[in-house]
Amino acid sequence: MMRQYIFFLLLILLYVPTIQGQRITITPKWTAQAQFTGYYVADKMGFYKEEGLDVRIIHPAISESSFSVLQNGKSQVAVMNLSFALTARASGAKIINIMQTSQENSLMLVSRHPLNNITSLKQKDIAVWNHLSQNLLDRISARYQLNCKWIRFNSGVNLFLAGAVDICLVGSYNEYLQLAEYGLRPDDTYLLHFSDYGYDLPEDGLYVTDEFYQAHPDIIPKLVRASIRGWEWANEHKEKALDIVMDIVHENNIGTNRYHQRKMMEEILRLQVDKSCNKRTYLLSPEDFESASDILLNGLERENIHYTDFVK
Repeated sequence: MMRQYIFFLLLILLYVPTIQGQRITITPKWTAQAQFTGYYVADKMGFYKEEGLDVRIIHPAISESSFSVLQNGKSQVAVMNLSFALTARASGAKIINIMQTSQENSLMLVSRHPLNNITSLKQKDIAVWNHLSQNLLDRISARYQLNCKWIRFNSGVNLFLAGAVDICLVGSYNEYLQLAEYGLRPDDTYLLHFSDYGYDLPEDGLYVTDEFYQAHPDIIPKLVRASIRGWEWANEHKEKALDIVMDIVHENNIGTNRYHQRKMMEEILRLQVDKSCNKRTYLLSPEDFESASDILLNGLERENIHYTDFVK
C-alpha cells in the first residue's frame, strides 16, 4: 500500500509542471522601463497565471531588437512599433498584431536651430535610435523627400547634448523628458512633432508570428485579456504600479530614478487614449492601419497586406 501511495505521489509531482500554464516569453522592445508597465503588472499581480499562462518577460540586449528575438524563436510575443512591424510584414515577415496599446504618436525632432517646417530637415544629419530599421528610415526619407543622413545611437541624449549632431529624434515619453531633466526646455520653434505632418501613427503593440497564432488560437485572447488588466490596473494604481516598475529596473541594473519613470508612465498612459472616443481601446483601428499603409507602403504592398490579415 505504501509503495502504491509513493508511486501515485510521484506521478502527481511529475504531472504538475504540465498543468501550471502555457510557457510564454514576452520581449519588450527595449530595456526595463515604465514603457512596459502593464506587462510587468500583469505578471507580478498574477493576471497571466489566472489565465493559465506561465509568462516570462525577458528584455532584449541593446544590440538586438524585439523583432529579431521573435524571429529566432527565443520569444513568442514581442512589443513593436506599428511602423516597424508593418514594414517588416511588407518585407516578408509573417507577423500579426494582437493588441495595440499606443494610439498616438510620440515622435518629435529637437534641433539646435529653428525648424520652420519639414523642409528644414532636408540634407541634414539626424540622430536616430539604433533599433529603428534602415528600411523604415528609408521609407520616411523617401515619403518626405528628405535626402538626409541618419546617425545612429543606442540610447540617451548625450550625442545631442555634446553637440555631435544638430537634430535628434526623441520620444515624448523618454528622451524629451531627459532633455528637460538636463535643464534644456526648447520651445516649439526648435521642435518638430511628426504628428503635425501627417505621421500620427500609433506606436507600441503586441505581435506574434502567424505560425504561433495558428498553432495556439486559444492562448491569444487569454494573453490579451491579462495584459489589458495589467494596463488598466496600472492606470488606477499609478504609485503601486511604479513600485513594480522600480523593482524591475533595479533587478535589471538600469540607471534611472523614480521621477523619470513616473513621468514616463504618465506619458505612456496618455498616449494610449484614443482621442476619438477618449478611451483605451487596445485595438489598431482600420483607419490607423490605412494611414500607416499609405505612408509606409508602396502600391503593390498595400494590395497584398490587408487589415484582417495583419490585425487579429
